[in-house]
Amino acid sequence: MTDPLLDLRAAVEDSVEVLRDGKAGDTRPTLERPPRPEMGDYSTNAAMLLAPVRGEPPRDVAELLREELGGRLEGTAERIEVAGPGFVNLFLADRWHREGVELLVEAGDEIGSTTPEVAEQVLVEFVSANPTGPLTVANGRGAAYGDSLARVLTHAGHRVEREYYLNDVGTQMRLFAASIAARMKGEPVPEGGYEGAYVEDLAHELHAEGADPSDLESLEQLGAGRMRAAIESTLDRFGVSFDTWSSERVVYESGSFDATLEELRKRGHVYESEGATWLRTTEFGDDKDRVLVRSDGEPTYFAPDIAYHRDKLERADRLIDVLGADHHG
Repeated sequence: MTDPLLDLRAAVEDSVEVLRDGKAGDTRPTLERPPRPEMGDYSTNAAMLLAPVRGEPPRDVAELLREELGGRLEGTAERIEVAGPGFVNLFLADRWHREGVELLVEAGDEIGSTTPEVAEQVLVEFVSANPTGPLTVANGRGAAYGDSLARVLTHAGHRVEREYYLNDVGTQMRLFAASIAARMKGEPVPEGGYEGAYVEDLAHELHAEGADPSDLESLEQLGAGRMRAAIESTLDRFGVSFDTWSSERVVYESGSFDATLEELRKRGHVYESEGATWLRTTEFGDDKDRVLVRSDGEPTYFAPDIAYHRDKLERADRLIDVLGADHHG
């Protein structure tokens, strides 16, 4: 079954073409819901657009249009009236409305879906909060937005992958592990560490399971794993799921980071200064160049993110990053 509204619009446009009779002029008509029910189900200004083309009064043209539409919409329109300066108002038959309802019922969950000219592989990365604590209300904004966008793109006929990126290495993870270890030993967390009650709960759990508070590397991975599970559980209750969970740790372990840095060097985008490795971001509109690797050898967030996005570019036609309120940098 075809779309009843598209059929109605086509009938108006075809009638206009007949009355235009090959004459030049802008005769693209509107088809709108009128402001009051007594003015019909739909109304068109086509006659007023045709009047200067035909050199006739708008109401005279409206009468011609009414007759032309009457033949095309027999059984669809209950009646067609000319009103005001030359509007043509359509009062549709019950059959037209029944067919419209039938179309909606047949469409089911696919109502409103489309088939794009080119279906893209789209990767939407969102939330991606650090696995150092539970999700916050602020993270909910990214979850709602990202998931809604992914649903819309899927409904529009694209192939969509939802991805969560875990920053599961680096300074914040070492502090997280040190905070867990401190709570396991009944000590205050280190300066800049994580004070939340969830850290104490996690410390009790890991202690009961025999975890060693002196093995910070193990605590780092255990803690990240527990936080990921908690994050996934929260998102599941929120109705959001991910196809892929990517890991910063894997970016380093796979050699992707080193390969990306080497590629940037070959292209002349990287230089050394003050003991640090810099990226020439000013060549791309930035207000200053950015540090990739600090003088102490510690990569900045920027560095593995580039390697991660390089990997994503190899897996999708289009990338969409839903940034959080703290991602303005």
